[in-house]
Amino acid sequence: MLELCVALGLVLALSTGAVGAERLQNHGKPFIACETYSIRDYLGSGKIELVQVPSLLKESGIQGVVWNDMFFKSWDKPYLDKLKKAAAQNGIITAGLIMEGDLAGDDERERKKQIEDDKMKLKAAAYLGCPVVRINIGGTGDDEKDGTVGVQRVIGAFKEILPLAKELGVKITIENHGGVSRKADWILAVIKGTDPKWVGSCLDFGNWPADVRHTESQKLAAYAYHVHAKTHNFRPDGEEADVDYGPLLKMLKDAGYKRAVSIEFEGPGDQVEGVKKTRDLLLKHWPELGGKAK
Repeated sequence: MLELCVALGLVLALSTGAVGAERLQNHGKPFIACETYSIRDYLGSGKIELVQVPSLLKESGIQGVVWNDMFFKSWDKPYLDKLKKAAAQNGIITAGLIMEGDLAGDDERERKKQIEDDKMKLKAAAYLGCPVVRINIGGTGDDEKDGTVGVQRVIGAFKEILPLAKELGVKITIENHGGVSRKADWILAVIKGTDPKWVGSCLDFGNWPADVRHTESQKLAAYAYHVHAKTHNFRPDGEEADVDYGPLLKMLKDAGYKRAVSIEFEGPGDQVEGVKKTRDLLLKHWPELGGKAK
């Protein structure tokens, strides 16, 4: 049944003219969004449905939503329409789609299948009005190969996906995770080996080791099309316990960043409260993020 919904969603996304009408530009100034992963326990337990997230974000004073594919129940048009309608009714900007997967593994058949899955989800992202997607690029399973063979495999995969991304007007981003995205230089190799106008960084401040967080982030700031403000624990003064957000947000401002700064709370305790604490932290160091996005 899921495969039928996937196929149906692909056909409908292709057949509708709505994609071109949703011009997927940045909104002129930076703003706060939130990853649906931040409230994963709410979604996983059924306490709320994905379609209710925009209303929750509106109540929390957050301007944008980033959908995570792991929570989607379908890729067909009626389901996507519900998400679009929920965002529009609550005045919430659709800031992106997070796509899981692996484009660097040894199994060529699996890589080809992943490319086709990514293309399908890219069409769904465009239909939802996402300006960017984050494609998880995975790894080879060998630290030594990740920066060579892995990088080349991802470049090859992105070159297959890019014509569609350009047609749809959706930028592709790479989040600094493990594997091929473990080092900023490897991410830059993929960006520069494809097309920096369409491929960039999903810069996650919390995913670096502490000793290289600032230097690695600085390498990618100018290439960022999406940003994750990852938080776990907070001090009594509201600062993140392990990540110094003041200098990092200043780095973004100095780089002229004008897109979503998206909350990704992964700490203990109530996740909605964690999202709100992250919102307050971002506004403390960058008050303009609270302004109305164009």
